[in-house]
Amino acid sequence: MKNTIEIIAIRVLWALIIILLVSACSNNPEATDSPATVTLPYLKGADLSYVNELEDNGVTYTEDNQTKDVYSIMQSHGANIVRLRLWHNPTWTNYSTLKDVKRSIRRAKALNMYVLLDFHYSDTWTDPSNNTVPAAWLSVVDNTKLLADSLSNYTTNVLTQLKNENLLPDLVQIGNETNGNIMVRSNSELWPVKWSRNITLFNAGINAVKTFNQTFNKDVKTVLHVALNTDGVRTWMAEVTANKIAGFDILGLSYYPKWQDYTTTELGKLVSDIKATYNKQILIVETGHIWTKKWNDNYSNIMSEVASGYPDAPCAQLQKDFLIELDKAVEENGGAGVIVWEPAWVSASNVTPWGTGSSWENVTFFDFNNKLMKPGGIEFLSDNNVAVTFRVEISGVSTSNGVFITGEFTADGDGNWQLFPMKREGTTSVYSFKTYLNPDQIGAYYYLNDDDWNARESVPQDCQGKWTDRLYSISSTTTFSVSYNNVWGSCATY
Repeated sequence: MKNTIEIIAIRVLWALIIILLVSACSNNPEATDSPATVTLPYLKGADLSYVNELEDNGVTYTEDNQTKDVYSIMQSHGANIVRLRLWHNPTWTNYSTLKDVKRSIRRAKALNMYVLLDFHYSDTWTDPSNNTVPAAWLSVVDNTKLLADSLSNYTTNVLTQLKNENLLPDLVQIGNETNGNIMVRSNSELWPVKWSRNITLFNAGINAVKTFNQTFNKDVKTVLHVALNTDGVRTWMAEVTANKIAGFDILGLSYYPKWQDYTTTELGKLVSDIKATYNKQILIVETGHIWTKKWNDNYSNIMSEVASGYPDAPCAQLQKDFLIELDKAVEENGGAGVIVWEPAWVSASNVTPWGTGSSWENVTFFDFNNKLMKPGGIEFLSDNNVAVTFRVEISGVSTSNGVFITGEFTADGDGNWQLFPMKREGTTSVYSFKTYLNPDQIGAYYYLNDDDWNARESVPQDCQGKWTDRLYSISSTTTFSVSYNNVWGSCATY
């Protein structure tokens, strides 16, 4: 009987101890519980780091002739994430500071959008050609341990401040386009890569986020970001893995037609390979495509090329087509999402280190009057797009100079129709062109057998749906895809 009483007493004592421990942990705001796990949806959105500055300089954006908040424009079309850059202590601008970032995060969170905070760990732009240490840390640039401590403490302090104001981002980038050495004294020290130093600094940022998550029971995701071709990405991942990179969550990529010269098909293969080999999802954190080669200020545009495989006739429709194809390549191969870079950086009086205005107004989602272009790139954010294939059977007609299509969907920024080359299907006499239109979209089109407006087909009166042209009319209930199978100069189909 005595033994039974002692056993009960011991059990009661242990129960009281456990209750006291649990109570102490629950009352301790820095208790290191296992962080809550957050599963992110597939992400689609925009980097809007310039918007505050542009609006402060008088820019307004319109959609359907109504002035609208640009964050709301993005969100209403399907965006669920905003990316924002953060510089350490820029002395040449009042933007992309922590104060400015807080302002931007509030706007995103007010619309229930996710936030990716891009730590540049510099006082200015970082990219494959630029990655200088913040001036405040210059004295320890050669002491990797102290520099890593500075990076870690800074990361923790920023996240803590944001948490305290209910502005905590959902993802953070540990550096921006970190192809070479990071946080160097001068850009002459970017190469060759000192992997041991880079890994120490990357790990300082990654582990700072991990410790923050454990301390506050959060699940902020970590992103590493490079701007490389497919072979370069594979080599970079192999190097950081061999050099014992800490566990990060997502690999971020820049993917631009000018600098990353590989197809969306090759991108899809890369997304699949990286996931299979390293169990890492790829998130396209920067991309964009021109809609015109013209400009709206005296600040030279830095991109003027169309993506490989697309007609050299830039317009809002082809911008949309590129982004949809890119998005499909990422999503269908298990990627994390696509973020378009600065699609609202229109021309204004803002000043950068290289000029006044925008070097990107021909890559935005807005025309030169800051009016949202529809159809246009913004529509990639929606799942409400229909793959439309135009086919023409053209036997008995010369095709030595190529086969082309034109129509309302080919219009450039000035409303002028353009000629898009069509591709021959195998060895047949059928030529085709694929694009993405919207349910309820209607317009005229016709075919040509030369890159010459006088080479158009003659559309019989019985199938002239608009003016003297053919008509495409996408039903409001159409989903996925539709095909127009025409015969040259005839109302027949095949």
